[in-house]
Amino acid sequence: MALEISSVSASVKYAVETTSGTRPTTGYTAIPDITKAPEIAMSVDSLDASNLSDSIKRYVPGQQDPGSDKTFTANHTEAFITAWETLVTAAGTGIAAGKAVWFEYVFPNATKSYFWSGMPMELGTDALDMNSIHTISPVVVLSGIAGWETKSTVA
Repeated sequence: MALEISSVSASVKYAVETTSGTRPTTGYTAIPDITKAPEIAMSVDSLDASNLSDSIKRYVPGQQDPGSDKTFTANHTEAFITAWETLVTAAGTGIAAGKAVWFEYVFPNATKSYFWSGMPMELGTDALDMNSIHTISPVVVLSGIAGWETKSTVA
């Protein structure tokens, strides 16, 4: 019997490397009020390997492309604004020291999390709609992927 993985009680966390080039395995901080995290879809370029003797085109796989900027959706709360500003500041300090910022998608009933690195951008604001919860769409520019690995631990 399969145990399907649910997004109920899932979270998005981040950590700045303590050692440049080594993804942290502990010390991740949760970002509150995220309602949607971006997908990391690995599209593949197809390279035409055909030659004059081929009657049908042949292709070989090229580079994988996870996309560049990743947009989250978050409820506009004071807690979210404070957490994102803290993340941007920590990222700027880390990047200046040659250290990457890692993001973790945590699923409570899974043994592994999904890890990727990137640079968070300053916040803008979403449009104002009548009679609705205001959301914000923070952006992270993707710089690396570790993929599915063992969940981080609490420091």
